[in-house]
Amino acid sequence: MSPVALILPLGAGFGYAFGAIAIKRALSAGASGAWVNLLCNTVMAVLFQALWLLPGHPLALGIILPPVVCGVLFFLGQIFTFRAIYTGDVSVATPLLGSKVLLVALFSFFLIGKNLPHAIWLASLMASLGIALISYSPAGNHARLLEAVAWSLAAAAVFALTDVLLQRWVPLVGYSRFAPLMFGSVGLFSLVYVPRLMSSRASFSGGGTLSFLVAGSSFFTSLPWLLFGALLLAVQALAIFSSIGLFGSATMSNILYGSRCLWSVLLVWGLGAMAGNFSPDRHPRGVMFRRLMGALLLFVAMALVLEEHF
Repeated sequence: MSPVALILPLGAGFGYAFGAIAIKRALSAGASGAWVNLLCNTVMAVLFQALWLLPGHPLALGIILPPVVCGVLFFLGQIFTFRAIYTGDVSVATPLLGSKVLLVALFSFFLIGKNLPHAIWLASLMASLGIALISYSPAGNHARLLEAVAWSLAAAAVFALTDVLLQRWVPLVGYSRFAPLMFGSVGLFSLVYVPRLMSSRASFSGGGTLSFLVAGSSFFTSLPWLLFGALLLAVQALAIFSSIGLFGSATMSNILYGSRCLWSVLLVWGLGAMAGNFSPDRHPRGVMFRRLMGALLLFVAMALVLEEHF
């Protein structure tokens, strides 16, 4: 297998962790969830249209439907993901999203009958254990923690199903046709946020010039972080899609993509103030050390994958 198949999900993991921190910072600075979803999905939709320049199959109804189905699932996964990031801490929400590693393995086995080597099953279990270790928190606001866990696991399940369907359908439709249709549909679905955003603007205007200026000031303060995060998430989405679509191993790609759990812990630990919610009390050494140990388990899982494929 080409080393590119390994580099793509590893790079996507780093890009996602950094992008999640930028999105968290944008939310803390006043960006709404509607703006986050709209801009992130629009940037992804535009970026993936460049693949139309590559050769591919002519359009037909049978080609259009599978990418649109995956687009619906991805759109739902994005909503759940941003709710998880908004509700919880990045170093908790992002690792929990990595539980899709095991879910991808299970869906691959039960839905499409893909036989997996024992090393891949062991790596999936170790990755999930590492994720649990990272995510455990004995203190804090447990109501918010449970809400973040629920949103994160829902996102993980939806994204896992999306990846398995990608593995099955991309070879039938073609790499250069599937991605533009899938992410183009995601961009179109995101237009549902426009009426809400226009309504919010009208309500601010109705409240007077001061309220409108305050709301506008918060949005423009968050805009650089929002655009930076949207661009990173779009590029990492292209990388992980390419890894699965071109090389056909959703399980291996997701185990390596699980490196985002490690990156999220290290980045929040080192750059937590940039996330807008870091303080020594919120992240005591014991909690961060336990999350780091969980991240090392993920590295062991990735080593098993590397040994299996080389």
